[in-house]
Amino acid sequence: MVGVTFKTQATETVRLTEEQLQAVSHLDPELVRIGHEVVQRQKKESFIQAWRNHGRAAGWSVFLTSALLMEGFDTAIINSFFALPAFLNSFGTKGSNGKLTIPANYQSGLVNIAYVGQIIGLFLNGWLQERYGSRKTFIGGMILMTLTIFLAFFAVSLNMLLVAELAMGIPWGMFQTLSTAYAAEICPIQLRGYLSAFASVGFGGGSFIASGVLRACLQISGEYGWRLPYALQWVWPVPLALGCYFAPESPWWLVRKGRFEDAEKVLKRCARPGFYADKEAEGYVAFMQHTDSLEKLDAKGGSWGEMFKGVNLRRTEIMFGVWLVQLWNGNMITGLTVEMLENAGMSTTGAFNMNLVLSAMAIVGVAISWVALGWTGRRPIYIAGIALEACCLLPIGILGTIPQTNARLNAMGALMIIINLLFHFSLGPVCYSIVGELPASRLRSRSIVLGRFVYVVSAIIGSQLRARMVTATAWNWGAKSAYFWLGCNLVCLTWTFFRLPETGGFSFAELDILFANKVPTRQFTKVKITHEAVEIGTEKQAFDHDEKAEIEHVEGVAQGETVLDDEERAVVQHEPVPGHVPTLA
Repeated sequence: MVGVTFKTQATETVRLTEEQLQAVSHLDPELVRIGHEVVQRQKKESFIQAWRNHGRAAGWSVFLTSALLMEGFDTAIINSFFALPAFLNSFGTKGSNGKLTIPANYQSGLVNIAYVGQIIGLFLNGWLQERYGSRKTFIGGMILMTLTIFLAFFAVSLNMLLVAELAMGIPWGMFQTLSTAYAAEICPIQLRGYLSAFASVGFGGGSFIASGVLRACLQISGEYGWRLPYALQWVWPVPLALGCYFAPESPWWLVRKGRFEDAEKVLKRCARPGFYADKEAEGYVAFMQHTDSLEKLDAKGGSWGEMFKGVNLRRTEIMFGVWLVQLWNGNMITGLTVEMLENAGMSTTGAFNMNLVLSAMAIVGVAISWVALGWTGRRPIYIAGIALEACCLLPIGILGTIPQTNARLNAMGALMIIINLLFHFSLGPVCYSIVGELPASRLRSRSIVLGRFVYVVSAIIGSQLRARMVTATAWNWGAKSAYFWLGCNLVCLTWTFFRLPETGGFSFAELDILFANKVPTRQFTKVKITHEAVEIGTEKQAFDHDEKAEIEHVEGVAQGETVLDDEERAVVQHEPVPGHVPTLA
């Protein structure tokens, strides 16, 4: 696509290029107008109205997201196994303090090998979901999950567990991004953020279940004290696979595949009976075609390489940043809470009790985030969460540098609980809301996959560091590691403030227009989007009219840029171009 650059005063309206108008000229303008009105009506719905009108879509989104309970469960048990008596009796070696412990290289290996499996699963999903759709990919992942659990349950050595964790990581990687992309595309605008954020309930809820199971397994001294938690994972795959067989496919995927009638049927099926009046569902599908046609200009084939070209490059950079901030914000210190508290002097029962409360905060935090999402945007929640976590990390580090007492151990545990609550109120769930909305529709599944890949690779590095910071036979920093995480937190806070835009409340087409016009990060909520263009906002805090500010507007991938003067610019009219469909947002 040939880019067009023009300069105009700040108060003027900027228009889309003739090429973009031509891209949608084959569509029925009346149907697109109807679809646009449906989108605007959805944006005005309250939370309760949205649930009443689109409860079926929300229900299916929650159902598929529940697959993440399995990953949250296993991630929690493998980290807590390192302090579980039954597991230590089977695989532990005596450390310098005379206590049984799992060597640091095996601790990090068991965690990281699952990440390697997740990387394989992520890229498998990026290809399978776009080729075969969400339903078939999900069912295939569940079949694979059922088979891989056998490896963990019958393991007789740490090396066998390494193989088992690698194999189980593959379907986990598939579910991580499949559910987020599905939620973003099956749900209307007002529920999109909430249902994408529900992914955090899957991770947190699985961790909470695992904490309860492990607390009960403290009384089992034999090998079934650690085999039983693995066996419980067989509860999930069969009912989830059977249920998914009846789930609707993503309507956006159906549109990308040219199955417009099927997409219309899915829209009607997922909405309250009678919600779509005459031709409204057909119009909504036409609106999806309109958005897809615009995105084809910058992502013609939806390939991996197109994520690094033109306007998609900025979206990809933000995608990477959002995932990395979710990891390096400082919450990672809570991953080995049981072992760290035990090494500091707390009893095994007390440490597992503290871990149970900590895990419960995941569910409480997401509930709070749902309330917050109804009152404010994604960006302020993200910034607030990072800043508040910093206020907890500093006192944890201080407590780690002074002699330990029961009161100080309890204070340390309480601060860990608060950090987990803050994380699951902010970065945990809101990350999934942002990454589900941020990419272009044609690149959504692949973009989320690539972002999660960056997260997983970074998590391998982080877990290696964390294990050595906490383990008594390695660096043994203990709570003093909070100083390291505080430094990471401040870097994350800086990036978020300057680079993360607000994505909530916009349709996918509106986000396309905002990025195409290179709207500054902190101005996304201060511009007015009209049917055909982005009108640079009239608020004085955004731009000073008296300064005759010049706004550079770039649409598409600039391969040969042309600067238009006033006479040439008049070609792009405020009125709809005859024969073309208005670029509705």
